[in-house]
Amino acid sequence: MTAMSNIQESLQPIDFDSPVVAAKSVLIPPGKEWRVKVPAESKLTVKILYGIAELFGTELTNDIEYTFKCANIAILAIDHVKFEWKSSDPLEPSLSSDTSMPYIYNMHFALEKMRISSFDGPRILIVGKSSSGKTTLAKTLCAYALKSKAYTPMYVNLNPQEGVFSPPGCLTATPISDILEVESTTWGQSMTSGATRLHNKQPMVKNFGLEVIAENRELYIEIMDQLARSVDGRLKNDPHVRRSGVIVDTPPISHLDESFVELEAAIKNFNIGTLVVCASDDSLAIQLNQKFQTQVRSIVRIPTSPGTVEIDEVARRAFQRSQVSEYFYGNLVTVLSPYTIGVDLMDVVIWKPKSKLTTPGISKTTNMIELDRVEVTASNLQHALVAITYAPRKSTPQEVLKSDILGLALITEVNDSKRKMRILLPVPGRLPDKAMILTAYRYLE
Repeated sequence: MTAMSNIQESLQPIDFDSPVVAAKSVLIPPGKEWRVKVPAESKLTVKILYGIAELFGTELTNDIEYTFKCANIAILAIDHVKFEWKSSDPLEPSLSSDTSMPYIYNMHFALEKMRISSFDGPRILIVGKSSSGKTTLAKTLCAYALKSKAYTPMYVNLNPQEGVFSPPGCLTATPISDILEVESTTWGQSMTSGATRLHNKQPMVKNFGLEVIAENRELYIEIMDQLARSVDGRLKNDPHVRRSGVIVDTPPISHLDESFVELEAAIKNFNIGTLVVCASDDSLAIQLNQKFQTQVRSIVRIPTSPGTVEIDEVARRAFQRSQVSEYFYGNLVTVLSPYTIGVDLMDVVIWKPKSKLTTPGISKTTNMIELDRVEVTASNLQHALVAITYAPRKSTPQEVLKSDILGLALITEVNDSKRKMRILLPVPGRLPDKAMILTAYRYLE
């Protein structure tokens, strides 16, 4: 019997459950920020127990767990706040009262006065170096506009490396009509099918397709001009959005031409009245004032917050990969089921933008605002992200370039011998009989 007892003890089931992580409590006095960097492989859970706390202008609800991955978090205490946080991986949070929020408050109230005094709301363009807080400022100003009088500001993203409500490679303009999804590393939910907890944001999307603006500055300005015309059309037909104003977020100043031709085009196309410079000193603001003092009414500097985190190339690639994954597969809250189809190579027509880095034979006389036909082979298209346009498959390259974007697809496999390819679509159905534009982004599952 003793032997049988020992055998039974050895046959007890093994507990494969992950260890329980104890939650840590934090008290934040008013005006201070709790900051932490969450790597892509980690997960942070936060629950506000009492008090009013904000994350980039959006208030966090009490007794609700928020989960963050691959993000830089800065929770601001409006009054005395207590919350719990837990993570399976060691994180290094910090608490600081050195924040740029007082300047952002002043900026918000100035924009409110402009909305009240005119039916044409404020139009601001945010400029700064890489990791200077431009996007955080834009997100906070949009969130405050929603809270004050339920405005619907038009947010414009001109940085193709940071897709907003779209995968990277696109320029977008989005009316922000509902609170922002704070758990998302992007500005909101996936723009594909599926139920979402918040109201879906409907962006106007223009495909640039290249990673670096310097590869084709002429095409970048043309795509920006097309987006500006779409924004003007929306503002003319929607008085509420027009009164709410336009907030334009730009790429890092290092990505732009030294003569600021892209900024000049943006100021003209979007009818900008105020330049907002995110910088730690006045040097950039002085330089821009000398260039644009006759083209804008005012130039304002917002000091860069000490909590701003420098984003390196590895983190940027991880962020872009998460954006593509979210577009097709959803996020932690909303899981989507993309659809894979097989098509003949002869049934697809794909174009690509010219690039000074990869297109041979580029000269000063080359028309850069023109698309080139892509040879459909595995070496050109394997794991490539492509934009599906509204232009029919047999359209001219000029018609394709001016067309809006129906959606994006991922070419998962190209078989040259069988002349077949497999394409991942965000929704079920047949491949639309439309022309496609190749982007510079690849995604390997």
